[in-house]
Amino acid sequence: MNKSEFVIVKHEAKRAGLHYDFRFIMPESILWASFAVPKGVPTSPGQKVLAVRTTDHDEKDARLTGILSSGYGAGKFTMQDQGPCEILKYSDRSISIRLKGRKYKGVYHFFLIANEAKQKNYFLFKGRG
Repeated sequence: MNKSEFVIVKHEAKRAGLHYDFRFIMPESILWASFAVPKGVPTSPGQKVLAVRTTDHDEKDARLTGILSSGYGAGKFTMQDQGPCEILKYSDRSISIRLKGRKYKGVYHFFLIANEAKQKNYFLFKGRG
């Protein structure tokens, strides 16, 4: 298991609309994997939502809060949760991660459902137990 950190940020984007940025430090890297989750990160086991893989972020951008006035990500950023996590499995097709935050706790799974040239779509759901 790889120890890591995660953040979940509510992003009220001017261009892409309201979504949640789910980010964590990737194994063997200093970059943060980033997913846009339009319907919010599930809090109940089994509830599946779309998670779209976005550009990897550095430390500063991964934890961004406040208002960004210009550029593709322009909008308001509000921290929802952050804390330690463990990467249980990490591959292009699936990721399992145990969150240890205040609001989000437990194991979350990402499963690849579409891998197109410009976009990777995943199902994101909270595991049972």
